[in-house]
Amino acid sequence: MNLFAISHAQRAPLKEVARQVAAMTARVRTTTVHNGQPRAGARCLSGKPAYARPPTAFPPQAAWQRPRLRFRENPPRLPGSSSSSSSSSSSSRWIFSSSSNVIRNYENLPKDYRDQVGLPFGAEDLSREEIEDVFGPGAAEAAGNHLLRILHGRRVAGTLDDPAFAAHTAQYPADMVARGLAFLRQTVAVNEVLNAGLRAEDELNQMDREMQAREAGQEARIGQDAVAKPDPVYGRSSLDQIRARNVAKQRALDKAAEEERLAREGEAEQGAGGAAAGPLARREDGTRAIANPQVAKYYQDAQSELQAPPDMKAWQRILPSATVVALALGFLAAVAMVYEDPLPRYRLLRHVSMAHATVGTLVALNALVFLGWRVPPLWSFFNRYMIFVVATVKPVTLFTAMFSHTKLSHVLVNMVPLWFVGTALHQELGRADFLALYLGCGAAGFLGSLVTYTLRGWLTVTSLGASGATLGLCSAYFWEHRNDGFRILGLPEGGVHGIVFLAMMAALQMAALGRTVKLKVDIASHLSGMGAGILGMEMLRRTARRRGRGAGKEVIEIWGENAAAGPRRAGEAAAVKLVSPAGRAEGMPQR
Repeated sequence: MNLFAISHAQRAPLKEVARQVAAMTARVRTTTVHNGQPRAGARCLSGKPAYARPPTAFPPQAAWQRPRLRFRENPPRLPGSSSSSSSSSSSSRWIFSSSSNVIRNYENLPKDYRDQVGLPFGAEDLSREEIEDVFGPGAAEAAGNHLLRILHGRRVAGTLDDPAFAAHTAQYPADMVARGLAFLRQTVAVNEVLNAGLRAEDELNQMDREMQAREAGQEARIGQDAVAKPDPVYGRSSLDQIRARNVAKQRALDKAAEEERLAREGEAEQGAGGAAAGPLARREDGTRAIANPQVAKYYQDAQSELQAPPDMKAWQRILPSATVVALALGFLAAVAMVYEDPLPRYRLLRHVSMAHATVGTLVALNALVFLGWRVPPLWSFFNRYMIFVVATVKPVTLFTAMFSHTKLSHVLVNMVPLWFVGTALHQELGRADFLALYLGCGAAGFLGSLVTYTLRGWLTVTSLGASGATLGLCSAYFWEHRNDGFRILGLPEGGVHGIVFLAMMAALQMAALGRTVKLKVDIASHLSGMGAGILGMEMLRRTARRRGRGAGKEVIEIWGENAAAGPRRAGEAAAVKLVSPAGRAEGMPQR
């Protein structure tokens, strides 16, 4: 039983019981000769603390503890000692001198006593032959004497059975410790029970003093918090008193709030085994606990039963998804080669441009999935197919996770750039090439995350969102217009080159590199999506399937009076016939 776990109310009867037991079992009676008269000596526990114990009438070394010489033909027979050891040492004589410097009483324990050092058990250490007689053949002289000193010190300090000091003798076998203890008990008389009782009494007294000190400190702190002390340096000031009262009041409010919080947590823990937790209960992750039983059931059904990621090699985790992505991109490229935009009479929304219709559909799909996360019955399906999980990756999630968002801020960060940059890029590429580039950037981004986190061993990472696809489209657009100028409100005159915006995007991602865990942002997906966007745009340009644009540098008005006019070549007058972003003159029919 740990003494420090005993309450203050239980400590007084325990002290009384310890004193009575030690007094009954530790009484030592010996017959000595004092001035030629036999006298019975006794020593029992003191009822006072060790630090206030009155001096005894006799010196520390009583008459029965006086030095004496002990002569033996054979050493003491210890349990488990071999016959060969006894026969080999039968001819040796034991001469053990119990010096008056040997400490036997707990009261005489020196202040610098350390368990790992021990106490001297005789006038001098045992020789090698004597050590072998005690511990058996092959025992080291230094190790044996060190063990005997430690054991003798524990007998005097009353810590023979204290597991806190077992580390200092852990290197010695249990049989060797038993032999040394038996030898000491036969050669050096020590009242071990009495010393253990005195030590227990001192420990209880120390615990009482510590408890009283803590209680006194708490009372002083409470009194200090409640009283507004004036500044002794500058005298009594009303402002100082008001400030002190406000500080004390705030501390009292904080203490009450802390007690209320602890009470709520205790009620939540008690209710965890029975009824559902209250609406203010919190889980370990800091989120609010689910109070509705039906919603809690949906939440449990959506959880995985796996306790650890499946044991797979890196290529077994990466190769299937990489194969599916390659086949899907090949299929999208083949469809884009034969696809033609529909004529206006075959379109569902004739008065909406194709670019806005396509990008608007993508935004609507993302918004629909975002709302679906608020429907508990869909949690199980979304957890399986709308989240990219490295540990149990499904190839289809590399295409579906780019439409999944759980936070409104995440949706807005991805959809706003998609609307503005996506519509401009759609007008240049067309619907088929635009969708192929969008899906390819998103899938390539998650594939890059899969490779990165698998090789790094981060198998518990999950990711979702259209960041890779959106950044891929933005990178493709600015790469295509890397030499063109972009003006905002007509400034600057020549515009800012697109390569500058692309460099700024890359710099932001590189600055966050290495802080994925802290920021909780999938940087690997972002960089992979940007790389896929640049590569895809370059492939479209080299295959000459991008819709034509005028030669030379263009100046694109992002926000201003001529923003609707679209890009125009450098040096071209404003009165010239306006050119649309698709590269055709206005007024020409669009399909």
